[in-house]
Amino acid sequence: MDSRLRLILRPLARRGSGVHWLPLLAGTLWGSVFPALQFALRELSPYQIALLRPLLGTISLGVVLWFQGGIPLPSSRGVWLRLAVLATTGGALFWLLQTVAVSASTPVNVAFLVSTYPALLAAAAPIVLKERRHWGAIVGSGVALLGAYLIISKGHLLDLFASQTLRGDLLALTASLLFGAYLLLSRVWATKLRMTTHGLSLSVFALSVPPLALIAAREPFPANLSPVTIAALLWLGIMTTTVAYLAVNAGMAAGNAARSAVHLLIIPLVAAVLSWLIFGTTLTPVQWIGGGLILSGILWSNRGEAPADRRPTRLRPRPRAERP
Repeated sequence: MDSRLRLILRPLARRGSGVHWLPLLAGTLWGSVFPALQFALRELSPYQIALLRPLLGTISLGVVLWFQGGIPLPSSRGVWLRLAVLATTGGALFWLLQTVAVSASTPVNVAFLVSTYPALLAAAAPIVLKERRHWGAIVGSGVALLGAYLIISKGHLLDLFASQTLRGDLLALTASLLFGAYLLLSRVWATKLRMTTHGLSLSVFALSVPPLALIAAREPFPANLSPVTIAALLWLGIMTTTVAYLAVNAGMAAGNAARSAVHLLIIPLVAAVLSWLIFGTTLTPVQWIGGGLILSGILWSNRGEAPADRRPTRLRPRPRAERP
């Protein structure tokens, strides 16, 4: 991470009230993915949209890094291989399955299923990452997950995995598992990768482009796109890709992974509210209750922090010679 961003994040980490909220920003942006996809799918195929997201992300973040002093490159074959795995799980396959799922199911269903990985992380992080078990995160994720399910079911508990949405729902669930694997692996390999948040995000974007380009090449791109579609693509490529990935990577690196992941359960609430505001979708009282449970779960996940959780985490290890 460059020195200017480090200077911003370090004081926030000392106060214990800034960096670990960055995944909430990422979750809010990712909740807006689903209405934006509805606009873009009117003129483009799911495969074309899945390609354009990392392509625009690579260009936007690459330009920023270029003006900040250069684009970082992986240092060894082992790093390249690990980045390829991360680009596949958290990039190419995730974006592809998520986009196809929206076209085969409903945006709110997909928003819920894609955001189930925080609950998985809360359970897996103490085992895989050797983190102290954070009961606030476990309870908070359970409460928020219940709220998310109330939003998508509207009180009808069998709406999920209904026959007409089964294919899309299963794809969304697979996408959720892949992204959960990406978050866990990026933490497990952090010391081996030794990359900044910017470098990791750019590598994931850039390495996702070639396989997605091969898939999208089967269909011709439209000659002209409407201003609404262009705006949706720019939002998807810059805000929900570049900005959101930088936020979630920085937030995860600076705090407890399980607790940080619970913030991402805001995704279905944002998707439901935006669908209500933009498309006039009715929100039932049960859904509003679900939204309240999501917010309560997120707040609960930040209770009971251990002193170790409040100490700032270095976003990049210093060389051994510099350690006191």
